[in-house]
Amino acid sequence: MNKLVTVIIPTFKRAEALSKAIESVKNQTYSCLEIIIIDDNDPSGEDRRLTADVMAGYANDERIHYLRHDKNSGACQARNTGLEAAKGEYVAFLDDDDLWIDTKLATQVAALSSSDAKICYSDMFLEYQGWKRYFKCVSDDDFYLSLLKQGFGICTSVLLISTTAIRSINGFDSSLPSMQDYDLLLRLAKKYKAIHIAQPLITYQLADDGISCNPISKANGHRAVIAKYEAEYISLGLKKGLARQYESLADFELRSGNRTTAITHYFKALKMSSLSMRVFAKLILGSIFGKKPLEYYLLKRQQRSSVSMATSDY
Repeated sequence: MNKLVTVIIPTFKRAEALSKAIESVKNQTYSCLEIIIIDDNDPSGEDRRLTADVMAGYANDERIHYLRHDKNSGACQARNTGLEAAKGEYVAFLDDDDLWIDTKLATQVAALSSSDAKICYSDMFLEYQGWKRYFKCVSDDDFYLSLLKQGFGICTSVLLISTTAIRSINGFDSSLPSMQDYDLLLRLAKKYKAIHIAQPLITYQLADDGISCNPISKANGHRAVIAKYEAEYISLGLKKGLARQYESLADFELRSGNRTTAITHYFKALKMSSLSMRVFAKLILGSIFGKKPLEYYLLKRQQRSSVSMATSDY
């Protein structure tokens, strides 16, 4: 199993967490790897200096390569920069605030090596403000359909992908304002098989930006996904999956203060999934009270570990 794995770690304003992420890779039982750190901080800012100080401690490690953007370009462009430089047969992504179980790569390399799949992913632990929960990822039975039905992607930190496969679809679409991970997986899953490891191989650190993220960017991301995949949803008869997209779009529109637009999209979601009491409740509460009940609902949902997984886009 001496197949080189390239591990790509984009970093932005998290110098204090970066070394833990790097050490979780160095502690892997699978040692045939290289690590590419992409520093996406402002070159003239304090975060670039702090990150450079962290990386100075790894200057003598030949497996670690430190690349610096000349301007902030976003997490997905940083991942693409790493992908361009990758020499491995497989590529893995690790957000700078997530941690891997020490057998993560060994387990996934073995799984891909013994199958014709090009994508491997696992379950995970979710960690947030002192609690830790198990999260089971979507089934690999017809991975493409499973992703469409789910309506959201998989944390990039659980993935191991054939480098040839991900390059064949030109990596992440950094022109999307968000949902780049979901779009990437849909494009991969349409061409290649996936294999699911039904055990947690990473700890996904839920941040407060699950609640306070830029809702305008998130709304635009869901809008882009709907524009790109709505015909596919309809042709495959996946109305519930499309309803999830309109529900999420409405959620972020409501959080952006666009109550009328949100109500319109909640109605579209209900039209496709008329028995969804969750959407009905959001529609009524949002119409009367605005975004505050939704913010409370999302926080409670996150605390129950049922939050949708998405890649970090800062």
